[in-house]
Amino acid sequence: MTAPRERPVEWAALTTTHGEVLDAFASYCRDELEDVDVLAQTPTRLDLAWRRERSSVELADAPPAGREEPTLLVTALTDELVSTLLDDASLRARVAVYDLARLEKVNAVRSSVFVHFEWFLRDAYGVKLVASDAFTRGLVDRGIISLGFG
Repeated sequence: MTAPRERPVEWAALTTTHGEVLDAFASYCRDELEDVDVLAQTPTRLDLAWRRERSSVELADAPPAGREEPTLLVTALTDELVSTLLDDASLRARVAVYDLARLEKVNAVRSSVFVHFEWFLRDAYGVKLVASDAFTRGLVDRGIISLGFG
């Protein structure tokens, strides 16, 4: 399996990696956003602050264990991962998963930094993430949300 930083992402005529996107987002936060601070940066993680809110963006294969702050996990969105998030309300409340290759997301987390990440993807790369259909269907099937149709 490819290391998280080296995972390729192909968007139309552009090929990049998860690591390059993370590095570019860190630069964007430092240089372009007055209200987002980079608190710490490693090759696979950014710790960020927006006002009093703390969040992280992390490249990994699985959700981080034992962390309470909101985490945006950049990884492949598998059926197993969707099922794990559907079955675990506390994990679902603190971990969002963004699949950059499929341009899909699973996100029930309140975090302004995650919104900034999506705006960054749109502005820097011209891509937009859409909600995972499997996750939305799972939420509806479990009665967690209602789409208001009948």
